[in-house]
Amino acid sequence: MRLRTLGRSGLRVSELCLGAWQLAKPEVTSVIIGARTAAQLEDNLAACEVAISPEVAALLEEVTAPSPVYPGSMIAWVQRGLDPSEKR
Repeated sequence: MRLRTLGRSGLRVSELCLGAWQLAKPEVTSVIIGARTAAQLEDNLAACEVAISPEVAALLEEVTAPSPVYPGSMIAWVQRGLDPSEKR
């Protein structure tokens, strides 16, 4: 399974999801963190310094894609509007 490669990446979940994946999306203007401890806060803030390959980002998008009914259909519509290659 391709997701197993993510587990071997050496990244913590907070680094992978918050910093590398969510903050790289053009439709995401901010990420709300849920730290309860100082250690969690440090992990979440360190996530801003992480980058992932386009292949890993595509894999994450694929496995977390919402169903094509509302709100998933609206999210896809917004993402298409933000993609310069999709504009007419």
